[in-house]
Amino acid sequence: MIARLVQVTTKPGQLQEFVKAMAERNLPILQQQPGFVDALVFASDTQRDQLVAIAIWRSKQDAENYASGQGRGVLEAMRPLLQKMPTIRTFSLVASTAYDVEIGHAVSSS
Repeated sequence: MIARLVQVTTKPGQLQEFVKAMAERNLPILQQQPGFVDALVFASDTQRDQLVAIAIWRSKQDAENYASGQGRGVLEAMRPLLQKMPTIRTFSLVASTAYDVEIGHAVSSS
């Protein structure tokens, strides 16, 4: 599995609007994508306009297909709420209690 970590800084005072738009527009699109597993969104408790979203995908190819397809439209729709472009990083899942991935199995199958 792959996790894409997206770090977002919204324009001042736009975090709640961003979260609302994610819940109403973006998450339904994500849920329809091949290979999508889960999404987690965290708002900073110290920096008002910052959040981190983690999307979990079955494969790197699934994540890349979304990013180069539907993901571009989602980003464009959210752009008016953003202070700057999000930082996006990709990670391989090496252990998880929620997804029943053991460290030895994940590392050996990478």
